[in-house]
Amino acid sequence: MRMYRVGSVSVAALVAALSTAAVAQEAPTPAPAGEQLPPVEVIQKQPTPAPAAKKKSAAKKKSVSPAPQPPAAAANPTAINPNSVYGSPAAGGAADRAYESATTPINPSQLVPTNLQGYSSSASQITPKDIAERHPSNVNEALTRIPGVIVVNDDADAHHGGIGMRGSPPRRSRKMLVMEDGHTVNLALWLDPSVHYWAPMERIESVEVIRGTVITHGPNNNFGVINSRNLSPFGPDETVVSSAIGFTSMRGGCYEYEDDNGVDQERCKGDSTEESYRWHVHTRQSVDNVGLVASYTGSDMQGAWDTERLRIHDFYGALGFKGSTSDVVVSVIHARQKDNYDEQNFLGEYELGDNFSADEDTAYAEAELVAQGFVGSAEQQFRQLGSCKSCYAPGAGNNTYTGEVWRGQIVHNAYIDDDTTVTSRVYAGYHRRDRYQLISPEANPDGNADELPVADGNEIFLDDDTMFGRLRTFRHLGSEVRGEWANRSILGFKQDLQAGIRYEYQDMTNKNVLGRGGEILEDGDKGSLTFFDRSLSANTASAFLQSNIYVAKDFNVLPGIRFEWYDVKRTNRVVAAEEGEAGGAEDDDCTDNGLDEGCLEIDGIDFDPDPSRDSTSGFNALPGIAFAYTGLYRSTVYGGYHRGITTNVLRNENFPSPDEVGDNFNLGLRSSAVKGFNFEVAGFYQLFTDFQYGESFSSVTGDREFGRAAEVTISGVELYGRLNSQPFTGGPLNLFAEANYTYARSVMDKAFSADGDDYSGNRVPEVPWHVAALTLGVEGTTGWRWSASTTWTYRGSFYTDAANTQYGAGWELECEAETAGDPHECELEEAGEGGQVPSVWLLSARFNLDIGDTGASVFVSGTNLLDEFYITDREDGMKPGLGRTIWTGFKYKF
Repeated sequence: MRMYRVGSVSVAALVAALSTAAVAQEAPTPAPAGEQLPPVEVIQKQPTPAPAAKKKSAAKKKSVSPAPQPPAAAANPTAINPNSVYGSPAAGGAADRAYESATTPINPSQLVPTNLQGYSSSASQITPKDIAERHPSNVNEALTRIPGVIVVNDDADAHHGGIGMRGSPPRRSRKMLVMEDGHTVNLALWLDPSVHYWAPMERIESVEVIRGTVITHGPNNNFGVINSRNLSPFGPDETVVSSAIGFTSMRGGCYEYEDDNGVDQERCKGDSTEESYRWHVHTRQSVDNVGLVASYTGSDMQGAWDTERLRIHDFYGALGFKGSTSDVVVSVIHARQKDNYDEQNFLGEYELGDNFSADEDTAYAEAELVAQGFVGSAEQQFRQLGSCKSCYAPGAGNNTYTGEVWRGQIVHNAYIDDDTTVTSRVYAGYHRRDRYQLISPEANPDGNADELPVADGNEIFLDDDTMFGRLRTFRHLGSEVRGEWANRSILGFKQDLQAGIRYEYQDMTNKNVLGRGGEILEDGDKGSLTFFDRSLSANTASAFLQSNIYVAKDFNVLPGIRFEWYDVKRTNRVVAAEEGEAGGAEDDDCTDNGLDEGCLEIDGIDFDPDPSRDSTSGFNALPGIAFAYTGLYRSTVYGGYHRGITTNVLRNENFPSPDEVGDNFNLGLRSSAVKGFNFEVAGFYQLFTDFQYGESFSSVTGDREFGRAAEVTISGVELYGRLNSQPFTGGPLNLFAEANYTYARSVMDKAFSADGDDYSGNRVPEVPWHVAALTLGVEGTTGWRWSASTTWTYRGSFYTDAANTQYGAGWELECEAETAGDPHECELEEAGEGGQVPSVWLLSARFNLDIGDTGASVFVSGTNLLDEFYITDREDGMKPGLGRTIWTGFKYKF
């Protein structure tokens, strides 16, 4: 979400000046598309009628199946792309370049050209055919087929991020620039770039990904950019109704604990199957020059824990107007999340109690634990627990997450002539995300509000069954102008120039509150005592200039530069210590403050912070250069360098905040030179300074703790290939195999903790080095079209803490001696909070059938078919992955 301020300069004057200057030079006639780029094989591409004189020749080459070239200056842009972002009959030149070019389209609603052959960066698309073939239940599942992408799911509906790329940590997708129709999805890019809401797949037409050099989009452009494209109002008329039901296997388990009277107890729950639901309807209609899209999607999904339930209501609407020389699209998104969800996962505390005996010298601890078989007990308990969060956290069903999203934008394309386009847009967004959860996972409030939390100096005393709320609201408002001046002759070379400028204002409020003892906080509750209150705002501006230089018929060079400026201000009202836990208080302190014995204590609260207001600002000039060589048959060699910036999470960051800057290199090859076989291979190397990473634990405020590595190096390779049998065998069946693999070596070369611990040489937290997927399938291409396929996905192991704690070694022993000779009271604390997450293979499959020409289709799909029980992440403890889930549903298109 960004916006540009042009200041006192008139946009119209700027456009006129550039257009006049360019026209004054004699621009050469652009070469035909077929001479600029080699033909490309594209399965199920809409054909363009060939001239009559060439029909016979085309028939002789039928077995080669060259892809047709788009019509030049098409009167109807949707003839090139049925989901085109251009509607005016004057959009032919812009639409042609958006179909096939070495650079990104000028309208930011479309991230990459429709035909990637000849594109100058590593990129991929999830097409409507891919979506129909795979029936992914969410965006994360769809992205597993894209090389370079790392998926670490946090929730079953993928709304809370979980996407990384080329060695970036996937947590909350903070390192990525995530967009819908060019409108940023990140909460507040310069304040907190987390992602907490992905669009449902039912209203997404396609997903576009850039993993290499990118100048025209930013910030957060070091690793890549993802853009999901909604239904365009300029597309064909249709009405679609769909629904699906899912069945998830939940593994039962048991948890042993000691009650308040010192008696051993056990909570158990058996295996079960829980249902999930999705439903959707949309219509796209047009009358004369006006097009309308209206969409509604709902879902009620079972999560990985038995207490986790995820619900959304999502509305999308767009109105498009086609003029003779311009077009405009007005779009609005409103979504409402209501989840039973929290981030308190299993820590693995293990009470040893009176059976454990030792002397005052704690050097005995490790040997004694080994002898009693307690090493690795956190992981052992986790496996015994299964999906039963209610076993160890009986009140977890009261923990909720509420998200309310409003986003809207107006995009206007003005076509000065066939080679000159000006795209302007204004946009705004509002995102409220409030989370309520228990301070102590073991507590179970009865709903009867009791004692108030008490502030005593910089300490707070509270009941152990108290809930707290993390209340955050994000807003942004922006505007942007982009211009494209194609086919200009500059310095003797034909060039396509692109430039843009954007201004955006962002702000956020961040407040943490405590309720009364026993009170169940719900959406809208403001609590009884505020123990964290901070607000931030940012004024930001961006600009870019890039040229696509036609050095030769089959060689393009694209130099460019991007500018990013920001000014962030922060107001502090109440600040909690960045590190700390709500620990057990002394009984005297509890009773002195009117609370029962065994209350909790929070230290380090500053109710009058000094300074109460601070700020940070920065400016970065980010150059880059890319190239694309298409002289090889049906192949493109591409590569480049760009300097990028990744924004920081500033809600707890000390000011001034250093910029995370990366130098990014990549070199790749994509090809369809072999009939029926498409592949892409790319290598990358990245150097970062002041790399911000998230730890696996939160502070007392519930905020993620962040550290910094002075230097980080990431290197690796990504591979993709798809083989189809039909070009070789003909006939109604097509056997296919598709595979991708990513190796991303992500290492902290120089890193030290605030306490002086040296993490240099350790792996960057949250990054698996190996990710892969292999799909085998068959499809029927005539009559009742159908497809069936199965996929094996592999996610390598990774660490969630900077210390790279090994699996089974994350416990800490604490013992207290009341008096000499008495038994020690010992426990293993926070054993599962951080550490290694083992690798996992998962099997999925799907079947889809189109019922003739009726417009109806049915499908069945399954994920984690072998019902593997595994750790998906270790953020504030271990969390299980989603169990075996089977979906079946239908779609009917009028």
